[in-house]
Amino acid sequence: MNDALASSFAAWLTGSALVALLTARFAWRRRQAPGATPLTLLLLSLAVWTLTYALHWLDAPPGAAFWLDATFFGVVGAPVFVWLLTREFTQPGRPVGPGEWATLLAVPGVTWGLLLFGDPGGVLFGGEAVRDAHTRLAGGPWFRVVVLHGYALMGLSALVLGQFWWRTSGVYRRQAGVLLAGLCLPWLVNFVSVLGKRPFPDFDLTPMLFMATALIFLWGLLGFRLFDLVPVARHLIVEQMGEGVVVLDPWGRVLDLNASARRFADPALASPVGQAAARVFPLWDAATLATAAHHGPTELWLKGRCLEVRVTELRDRRGRSQGQAVVWRDVTGQREAEAALRRAHQELQVRLAQIEHLQAELREQSVRDPLTGLHNRRHLTAVLEALRGEVFSVVLLDIDHFKGVNDRYGHAAGDAVLRAVAALLAEHARPGETACRYGGEEFIVVLPGVLPLEACQRAEGWRRTIAAHEVAVNGERVAVTVSLGVAGAPGHGPDLDRVLLAADEALYAAKAGGRNQCQVAPLPAPESASSEASALQ
Repeated sequence: MNDALASSFAAWLTGSALVALLTARFAWRRRQAPGATPLTLLLLSLAVWTLTYALHWLDAPPGAAFWLDATFFGVVGAPVFVWLLTREFTQPGRPVGPGEWATLLAVPGVTWGLLLFGDPGGVLFGGEAVRDAHTRLAGGPWFRVVVLHGYALMGLSALVLGQFWWRTSGVYRRQAGVLLAGLCLPWLVNFVSVLGKRPFPDFDLTPMLFMATALIFLWGLLGFRLFDLVPVARHLIVEQMGEGVVVLDPWGRVLDLNASARRFADPALASPVGQAAARVFPLWDAATLATAAHHGPTELWLKGRCLEVRVTELRDRRGRSQGQAVVWRDVTGQREAEAALRRAHQELQVRLAQIEHLQAELREQSVRDPLTGLHNRRHLTAVLEALRGEVFSVVLLDIDHFKGVNDRYGHAAGDAVLRAVAALLAEHARPGETACRYGGEEFIVVLPGVLPLEACQRAEGWRRTIAAHEVAVNGERVAVTVSLGVAGAPGHGPDLDRVLLAADEALYAAKAGGRNQCQVAPLPAPESASSEASALQ
């Protein structure tokens, strides 16, 4: 090759390096955008590659072979930065893990080390290395690792960018197209060169085409605002949102759907786009969707998940329907929490009812006599206090010769007699009347609204019933009789103590009169007569 042609080729390569550096400067200014930093590093690698290759053609000191080998400082780094650029552009916000960093940087790191230390042992360029005047097409075992690593990253990048281009639309598809065009053209030429299919054997066209790569990226930065309009609308917002989004055309076919919606699609379909919604989502309830379209959010159970579905009509400027947007939110956790809350509330209500029942039982037990089951004196006091100022009568009852029963038959027999008498009193008590165990073998019955004479008649009936009822004690039948005393308010006194005292005196009179009888306490003398008697004295 003559010197003029070599100089022209070197000038072209130098220009490519300068354009790459200029584009890297633009990209670095926008380094906050996803993909800007790896693009900057990629352009710097390309600049190193093209500039060292230009120095090789100029045969600059220390020599052409030195600069040809030095191109690998940029060669091994470029595929890594291509992958990082692709990854950040298509998956913004996803961090690179330690394992991925090790996989990406292992081959470049070892290669840079070999270059710095002169390729000891010919691992990179020795052995079966083939060097023509101006290219490195083969080398040692590590050279093959470098080639495989680089093409693997480039192929993976092209695949991911192609999928992203297929899924997106509008300006985001054009951005992905710019990156694909800028990345694939020189690497395709490089692949053909490695296979030995070079139209110009003396030239490695790969770095020459990096001028086109740099210009394409510069055009994307300035014309398409490559990093001012990052693909957030479709990818970050729609594709990554937790809600399912499906866009339907007027005939019910799927135009677009995000990742959350794909989880509910029929897995047998390779691509749901263009398919009828009923086929893509066979478990969809058309009636539910129609209800959601006309009456607002509606819940739909799909694959064991509760979805709150919203359907919005998509209309053009003339108001004509152009399709529907179906958006659903997974509210399964919320509904499960609500159901758990309802269950907890129901359990709490049951527990409260149980507690109230236990409290009522405890209150009842606190005013009940444990032996007879009748109310005790504590309850009697509350009943009499409630009747203060009202008309009522009390019947005080005592079992005749109860001590003899205990002495002859034992206390167990005495308890049986007490329970039998209490059961008869409880049986004959009317609603609103209270039967209490007053103490020992004494009982008292409170009769609201009943005068003493009527109360005595009632008491006589009880007495006869008890006398006719024999209690079985130790295989014997024991006859039981009772004595009763009756008093009432307000006739026997204005306060409760006087009424009880009068009933007790009547009971004493019944016992003194031969037992097994009922006595009514005599009414006290009028207060005026008592006052006159006191004055005469």
